[in-house]
Parts: sequence; structure tokens; C-alpha cells
Amino acid sequence: MIIRRLDHATSMNRQVFTLALPMLGEQFVNFLVTMVDTWLAGQVSREATAAVGAAGYLGWMVTLGFTLLAVGSGAVISRSIGAGAHNSANRAFCQAFALAPVVGLIVTATLFTFADTLALAFTQTPAAHDGFVTYLRLDCLSYALFSIVLVSAAGIRAAGDTRTPMRVMALVNIVNALVSATLVFGWFGAPKLGVTGIAIGTVAARSIGGLAIAWVAWRGVAGLRLIRADLRIDRPMIRRILAIGVPAGADAGVMAVAQMVFVSVVAHTAAGEAATLSFAAHVIAMRLEAITYLPAVAWGTAAATLVGQYLGAGEPRMAHRAGHRAALQCAVLTTLGGLSFFLFARPLYVLMTNDPAVVDIGVGPFRVLAFFQPILAMGIVYVNALRGAGDTRATFFFSLIAGICLRAPLAYLFGVTLGGGLIGAWVGMWADNVIRFILCLTRFIHGGWTRKVV
Repeated sequence: MIIRRLDHATSMNRQVFTLALPMLGEQFVNFLVTMVDTWLAGQVSREATAAVGAAGYLGWMVTLGFTLLAVGSGAVISRSIGAGAHNSANRAFCQAFALAPVVGLIVTATLFTFADTLALAFTQTPAAHDGFVTYLRLDCLSYALFSIVLVSAAGIRAAGDTRTPMRVMALVNIVNALVSATLVFGWFGAPKLGVTGIAIGTVAARSIGGLAIAWVAWRGVAGLRLIRADLRIDRPMIRRILAIGVPAGADAGVMAVAQMVFVSVVAHTAAGEAATLSFAAHVIAMRLEAITYLPAVAWGTAAATLVGQYLGAGEPRMAHRAGHRAALQCAVLTTLGGLSFFLFARPLYVLMTNDPAVVDIGVGPFRVLAFFQPILAMGIVYVNALRGAGDTRATFFFSLIAGICLRAPLAYLFGVTLGGGLIGAWVGMWADNVIRFILCLTRFIHGGWTRKVV
């Protein structure tokens, strides 16, 4: 969808909702991939839940690294389309597409090499350690192709088409659920492979998704198409993408480091078997909280697309309105989500694990977590709006402040030093969410991002 000049509030609401709704569908099916993996692991053992959850958590953090290309190319594409420069938009799309698998291979090599070392930080029992290494080393084999999904989908969404990425992720989820469940339960005479089967299903699904979106891009979508001439190295365009993408990549790196340290702290809020129980409860909570990320990322993507296109069209006032409308709509949805977390905490935990001890540890902290969902979601929307404008240096510094200076230190203080356990560690996470939201909202209201040159 290429924006049109519309001055009425209802029209802006409609634009935001029209872009966000298909993206919400994409986020839902993407959420199901990790949720299915966590549920299947819960049917195997608590050690499997901890192993798959920790490795999947790390995998999610690693995919943040692809924002180097996704955010940079997305900002260039949306600005170019808003300004009517479609050739420039297509070159940015093709350059990002060509670079994505290179970054994916680097990520694969790194994770495969250091899987055992990383397991020491995230697990405390031999069974969980071995499951983590097995899952991560298999899972990372999908990143060369999955990187194409992440980067290409960002470009397609920036061009205004949020439906095509949704369809690709629906395919990914179907393949993941079928293959993983078959190899866990031994359907159709297949061997029961436990954690290994879950990983194989994820790799198969992501790889098929990469091939599918490459085929779509080759045929052409949303005015973008893979053209051999545009796939050749274009240094000026790469510099434009990296000027925005490098700070975004650094932002993602800071978030990844903060998350890794935070998860390590959570894993050490207890010792031995108690640590496995606590970490399994944390993993389930984070998988359930991912429900909040669905509308947050969907409405954040709508905000980024509209902000970029309106700035390209020379309409900063409309860009402001788009960001605020997206945050408001998302706040309403996530408030309802938080209420359901509070009311149905125990049934949700029981659904995700057959271990009563994990349920007992997780339910209390999860009910407190429910109150922070609107703040978390609005923070994500404003971060994406700023990134859509190309204001990635600001979001990088906000991550330094909220992620490095608050999340991990406060988690250690309240979770380990003061003996607060899981809920104590989550104090650091909640402080990160609140401060990040305040910083991003303040920056968005200030309006310096409207003057960013992309």
C-alpha cells in the first residue's frame, strides 16, 4: 500500500489498521513456530523445555543481528517509495537480498563453533546442556536461508505489502508443526527423536520459507523484484543502507548482549534442579509473553512503514500522527492481553507443561508481568517508528541505557543478591521496558527524527 494524503483521524486509523492486521497474522504464525517447539519440549521433559527454550531464546536474539540489513533497507525503501523513487527502492531491496545469506552464514559458523560454550551460561544440568547444544547446532543451519526471509520480508513490508510475508510464515509454521511433531511422537513410523526432532522440524520449516520468499521476490511483489543488474554490488546504495543499518545492528547487538546476560542471571537464581525448574518457568513465561509482541511488532511495522513513506512524501505532520495512532491502537489490544495473562495464568502454564513444580514457580511472577504489557508494546511501536525514520542512533543509545545499565544489573541485584528468585530477576526486565518506553516516547514527541537524511 502506497500512502495517499488523508487528513481525517479515522482515515489514519484505517491506514494503520490495514497495514498492521496482515502483519499481526504473520506474527501469530511466527509465534506458533516457537510455541509449538516449547509445547513439544514440555511433553518430553523439564530438561528439554529448558534446553529448547534457552536455545530458541538465543536464536531469537541472534536474529536481531539481521536488523543491520532489514532496518537499513526498509528505511531506504519506504522513503524512496514515498518520494516516488521506485528504482532506488528496488536497488535497496536487491542489495539487502544479496547480502542476507552472507550474514546468515557468518551467524551459522559462529553459533555452531561456540554452542558448547554458550550452553555453560544458560544451563546447569548435563541433560539440559546436551539438549541445548544439540538444538542450537541444528537450528543454526537454517540461518543462511532464514536470513532471506527476515530481510526480504522487511523490504516487502516497507513497500506496503504486509500480506505476502504473512503467507510465507504460515507455510513455515505448517511445516514446522508437522515435521517436529512427527519426530517427537513417532508418527507414521518415524523415529522418536526428542529435542533433535524439534530442531529438525524448525530447520526444515525455515529453509522452505527462505526458498519460498526468494521465489516470490524473483517473480516480483509490491513493486519490488529481483533484477540481475540490481543484484550486482552497488557501493553507494550499500553505504546508504549501512548508514542506517549499522546503528540498528549495534542496537540489536546491545539488546542481544543484555538479553544473554539477563537470561544467564535467570538461570542462576537457583542451583541444580531448582535452577532447571525456575528457568523452565521463565521460558514458558517468555513464550506466552510473545503474544504481546504480536500486536507490538505488527503495529510497530505499520508505524515504521507509514512514518518512512510520509517523510519521503514531505509530510512530517502525518508521520507524527501515524506513530501515535499505531501506539494507541496497540496499547488497547495489549491491555486486553495483559488482563487475560492475569486471569488465566495457571491454565496457560498447565497448557504448556505437565510439570506441576514448573507451574507453581511461574504463575505468581507471570501475573505481575501482565501489568507491564501495554508499556512493553508501546515502547516497541515507538522504537519501530524511529527506525522507520532512520533515527537508529537514538534507539541504539536507548538500548545502552535500558538494556545494559538497567536490565542485567537490576536482575542480578534483586534476583540473586537479594534472593528474589525469578520475580526478582524480572525487576530488571520491567525497568528496561519502562525506561525504554519513556525515552522513545520523548524522542518521538521531540521530532528530531523528522530531519534525518536517508
